[in-house]
Amino acid sequence: MTKKTVPASPQLEDIKFEKDPRACRIVCTLGPASSNSEIIERLIAAGMNVARLNFSHGTQETHERLIREIRAASEKTGRPVAIMQDLQGHKVRLGRASSATPIILEQGAEIILGPGEEISTERLGMDYVGAERFVEPGHRIFLDDAKIELEVISCLDEEILCKVHRGAPVYSRKGVIFPDSELEFPVLDENDLEDARFGVNMGLDMVAMSFVRSADEITKMRKHLAGWGKKEAFIVAKVEDGTGIHNLEEILKAANAVLIARGDLGVTLPREKVPGIQKSIISQANALGVPSITATQMLESMIDHPQPTRAEVNDVYTAVLDGSHAIMLSAETAMGDYPEESVAEMDRIAREAELELNRRNRGVHTPVTGKEGINDLLAASAVIFAEHMSADCILAFSLEGTTHRALSTASPTVPVYGVLVNHSNLRRLLLYRGLNLTTLPLENKLESLVPRALKKLRDDGIVGSADKVIIVSRQPEAEADESFLLKLSILS
Repeated sequence: MTKKTVPASPQLEDIKFEKDPRACRIVCTLGPASSNSEIIERLIAAGMNVARLNFSHGTQETHERLIREIRAASEKTGRPVAIMQDLQGHKVRLGRASSATPIILEQGAEIILGPGEEISTERLGMDYVGAERFVEPGHRIFLDDAKIELEVISCLDEEILCKVHRGAPVYSRKGVIFPDSELEFPVLDENDLEDARFGVNMGLDMVAMSFVRSADEITKMRKHLAGWGKKEAFIVAKVEDGTGIHNLEEILKAANAVLIARGDLGVTLPREKVPGIQKSIISQANALGVPSITATQMLESMIDHPQPTRAEVNDVYTAVLDGSHAIMLSAETAMGDYPEESVAEMDRIAREAELELNRRNRGVHTPVTGKEGINDLLAASAVIFAEHMSADCILAFSLEGTTHRALSTASPTVPVYGVLVNHSNLRRLLLYRGLNLTTLPLENKLESLVPRALKKLRDDGIVGSADKVIIVSRQPEAEADESFLLKLSILS
């Protein structure tokens, strides 16, 4: 594979601190409805923190163009945006229709399913060869997140004859799920590896692995990424089936973040179990200091309506209240009529939920047994100290983000303003709840940043005279000893 020229990540000179920042992060999937810098600028202004690129669709060339648009929009708005590459994984997908008009499957009709690149009213091609070896008459096959249900009638060679039990329009590249069958897949798909290497060459900030079932899959991906030069890869594990749920603890310990893919979870498992599974994943992730992303159909009606349903508002509110670090929009921003409005709506709901979340969390800060060692305990102490002193904010310093990650997982109820010296490390933190981040050049020791950062807090209108700021810093010259600084500064 030829290495491409990396579109330069914007080195933003003055990332302003935000007054009354939203804590929960917003991830937006980009697509045809959000593919130019002007629209992306509006999504950033509305509250987007992370742009998701779905590699189940498009080509590397179209993704490269979109990467350039995202970075141009970030530079123009002066706001950092992380880019998350979402690999297809071993998800079976339909081929493409010959036109943009969807194919209509009527209930009671018969349709053939088999390997191929095209779909028509007589035959649905898919990108899996040999499925007939794993299905039997009576087995169910779901299309497009179970909007369509087929029943297997018989198999002949590579063809599967099916009856439509639940019909709907069929679109190109929609998912195919075999809930009653155990198809065989390689641990890491060659297409995923090729796309992951492309992501490294493009300098993307995060990579999401689909249908993760074990920690071994993540470990193997890390080795590939390291071999391509990505030594500190940020891997998001998408948990999408029962095997992933069963191995959740080992997956959480191996990954940097977890994405709760409710669409496929609700197809591979009974859908009435998904709300409880969502709460359990968030709880276990928080206990281990791992950020969680709640995703799929959060504001689905806003694909073609300017306002969400009341049930969708409740869904987003509950996800934030459960402790999600991030919430995600999919088709709403990728192909919907109201991408900007969807982000703004999610922002409003999240802010309202955080008022209740902070009320519940105040005074309740059990240190997580996470990945930052003693820093997790000290971060929880800093949050308790800030609450006890009625501090206006916490100001945190770290070279690589260790202190910031620990503070985020301590569930702070006061705003946390973080300073780093590296833009790449900053973007890797944009999935973590409750962090408002900037960069300052390091001229000497980390402590030398403190007066400049306090001045920036003043200049950006965050604090004023007599305000209390809790300063938290991990000493870089003593990283091995995990030395930690905690002090109160009362501004004059």
